[in-house]
Amino acid sequence: MLMRTNVSAIARLQQLPAVFRGADLTIRFGWASKTASHYLYLWKKRGLVAPLGGHSDVFANLLTSEHADWEAALLLAHPSALVVGLEALRRSGWITQIPALPTVAVDEGESSFTVDHFDIQRQPEAWMRAVRAGINSPASGTLPSLRPAWALLDLVASQGWGLCGLQPDDVDWGSLNAQDEADWAAAARAWRLPPMPFRPDS
Repeated sequence: MLMRTNVSAIARLQQLPAVFRGADLTIRFGWASKTASHYLYLWKKRGLVAPLGGHSDVFANLLTSEHADWEAALLLAHPSALVVGLEALRRSGWITQIPALPTVAVDEGESSFTVDHFDIQRQPEAWMRAVRAGINSPASGTLPSLRPAWALLDLVASQGWGLCGLQPDDVDWGSLNAQDEADWAAAARAWRLPPMPFRPDS
């Protein structure tokens, strides 16, 4: 007679990666959807996992790491995710402001979710194609980011100084170089914008 083996929640979670989809539990453990949902509810209640938010069905495994890797989680939910806006400028050292939530662009053709840790900005496929030349290559598991000149032009062209959350004197112009100016011009061409001065006072 075969003995049934009970596997603890800790042992189950130790088999899961740092971020995972709830739906993956049905395949990995052979559970029905209802059983998987019940375990996720219990794990969340015990603080063993944390949801990315909305209907994303993506979770951080807090047993693997107490500090959830939300960027990896967002990439799992949105493979097209791209850091834009003020956060792209902050990461590049152009500004010191820290936005309340990092703005991330995603292809509007993907299922979109409201998540807890990012401001999701849906963009048409044509926009996503246009920015490919302006993306910094990311380290594995981290979100790609628009290069700062591209991010700044996108903000200024769409919202204008002030309304975009920046004034010209918020930018550290002294640290910028010819490559940044070339990126600005390349972004204007990609978005088919009329020529705009790189520095507002020029």
